[in-house]
Amino acid sequence: MNFETWLNHTLVYLTNGLLAVWYFLWSQGPLLLSLGCAAAIAALYDRRVRRQVGERVRRYGRGLQVHASHRSYWETLGAAGLWALASYLSAPPIPLIGGLMWLAFLVSVRFIPQEREGLLFRQKAMIAGYGLLALAMRLMLSYCPDPSRLAAAMGGDAAGLFDTVRDGLTPYAALVVWVMYPLGYFGMIAQRFAVGSTATVTQTFGVSKAVAKVDGPNSYGHGL
Repeated sequence: MNFETWLNHTLVYLTNGLLAVWYFLWSQGPLLLSLGCAAAIAALYDRRVRRQVGERVRRYGRGLQVHASHRSYWETLGAAGLWALASYLSAPPIPLIGGLMWLAFLVSVRFIPQEREGLLFRQKAMIAGYGLLALAMRLMLSYCPDPSRLAAAMGGDAAGLFDTVRDGLTPYAALVVWVMYPLGYFGMIAQRFAVGSTATVTQTFGVSKAVAKVDGPNSYGHGL
């Protein structure tokens, strides 16, 4: 084999390998985004909450005694594992919606520190609930009962009745999983952002009023 043939084969293999990696990242991108956000939450914010919950003042002011609790880590691991399973088994756009939910979760705990502990528990529970809904929808769409067993249990054309009920429920299930649940999730995060911004403005305004009172007409400067 001459150099030109070797070079052509190498370029073909390299191109195919890069395309395979690209296709994998493109197809599994939402799942990788979700797992990356979950890892960042566990590494950056679960540890802080763990220290806040576990620190305890010793008697007579002799420092702090840390009682470590791993509950927050386990909650993140459980939510991420459940969502990874749901994302792998679900069809688009469910994996992308879940990835955006994890990203919004990470942004919220970063920029709303005053509610970080509540957000960490509540948003994990909501993501786990969304994963359960996605798995239930997947099970409903893929389940194919045995017509003979249905006929023996229910009588008549039980398989046809089952298909009719499933076809009737599918649009409502898709509406909940694709639209209503994600809107509720993102709406809750937007509300917490609004509340946090209002609290910050109120606190800043209160500090400004206190400073203004200190610098009022009875201050040392005006007395001169």
